[in-house]
Amino acid sequence: MAHSAGSPAPALDADRILAALREVPYPGMTRDLVSFGLVDHASACGTLAKVRLALRTADPAIPGALTDAVTARLQALGATQVTVEIVDPPAAHPGPGTKHGGVADPWGDQVRLGRVRHVVAVGAGKGGVGKSTVAVNLALALARGGLRTGLLDADIYGPSLPVLLGLEDGARHARMTPERHLVPLTAHGLPLISFGFFLGDQSPAVWRGPMVSKAVRQFARGVAWPELDVLVVDLPPGTGDVPLSLAQSIEVSGAVVVTQPARLAAVEAAKAGRMFQKLGIPVLGVVENMTGAFGHGAGRDVAEGLGVPCLGRVPFDPEVVIEGDAGTPTAVTRPNGVVARAFAVIADRVAESLGWREEPVESRA
Repeated sequence: MAHSAGSPAPALDADRILAALREVPYPGMTRDLVSFGLVDHASACGTLAKVRLALRTADPAIPGALTDAVTARLQALGATQVTVEIVDPPAAHPGPGTKHGGVADPWGDQVRLGRVRHVVAVGAGKGGVGKSTVAVNLALALARGGLRTGLLDADIYGPSLPVLLGLEDGARHARMTPERHLVPLTAHGLPLISFGFFLGDQSPAVWRGPMVSKAVRQFARGVAWPELDVLVVDLPPGTGDVPLSLAQSIEVSGAVVVTQPARLAAVEAAKAGRMFQKLGIPVLGVVENMTGAFGHGAGRDVAEGLGVPCLGRVPFDPEVVIEGDAGTPTAVTRPNGVVARAFAVIADRVAESLGWREEPVESRA
């Protein structure tokens, strides 16, 4: 609340500091430090402020970025001196994912999916670049290469895999085990679970912050997957709450970033790649989609900027859209076509980055 001119600013106290920290987002994310449970202590003495953050991160730049952001925000509040201490979360927890004193460790509840060897996230900086089409055809190519592959549609804001895989009536067939785990449906040989099966008429646009985090956590861990070598996860575009919630919920082996050749798509794709790196998720590489009609080369540029491989280019083909709308992906309808062969190359490179060696083509016949 603003104070009148000439009157002293309200005294600093822990409540005002916490309120201010609710306006400081985690770097690259939309949620604030308090809602993530990172603030372990806040206190003030006159115009001196002290904040202690309990944090675990693989990115060495995050502590400095948080210190600068917290300092700037509290100085704007009237603090003349700000001390920011960053400590590791305690190893022991009173309960799952809970620190001493009741402060949550965002990564303390992360688990490894017991029947899934590797989780690969597919993300993009902006919508409209064909991210879901890439996720579907990548999964089909991995399966054709001999890997047991599944699909998780975690795009809570616009799930499209039911359409792309011909399961728009999936809600009628969805069921649960006696242990209350979702049973995947099968499309073109791939086990699949999608938010689109369960959202119904509710608008996902009203889902925010903690609601999204809880939904993603339960969704990612509450599926009775068969034994899988790879689970491909289709994320919503952008750098919002869903990727962070996924990373905090389950171990993710790597991410694939999708871009178009256009400059704007490439700029946003680079942001998505940096987000994964900040979350400690290795970026396996970049896919340039719709090459040709909109130019080419952006995938290589984004990959070089991130220091990762360009996994491949998928040529523009209007038939891909028609096939996706019909629920019969290109890798199924034209398995030996140019687009399908591009996805086969990308799948080989993803598999190799996860530790599998590329098989001779003749062994796949």
